[in-house]
Amino acid sequence: MATVMRKSSTFRLPVSVDEFLAAKASDWQTTKTDVVIEAVNCLQKRDVEALMAEGYRESAGADLEIAEAGLAVSTECLPEW
Repeated sequence: MATVMRKSSTFRLPVSVDEFLAAKASDWQTTKTDVVIEAVNCLQKRDVEALMAEGYRESAGADLEIAEAGLAVSTECLPEW
C-alpha cells in the first residue's frame, strides 16, 4: 500500500460545519480529516464531470455532422436500406 503524504492545515470553521464533520466521522467510524478528504474528492469529481459535460456539449455539433455524413454515405452504398 502506498504511503500518502500529509500536510497539516488549520481551518476556522463555523461551529455547525465542525459539528457536521464530527457527526459524519462518528457515523463512518473515521476521522474528521478523512471526511474532509472525501468531501474534497467529491468536489474534484464534480469538477471533472462538469468539464466532461462541457466538452461533450462543445463536440455535439461536430458529432452530429459526422453522423449525418456517415448516414448520407450509407444510403449511397446501401440504397435498399
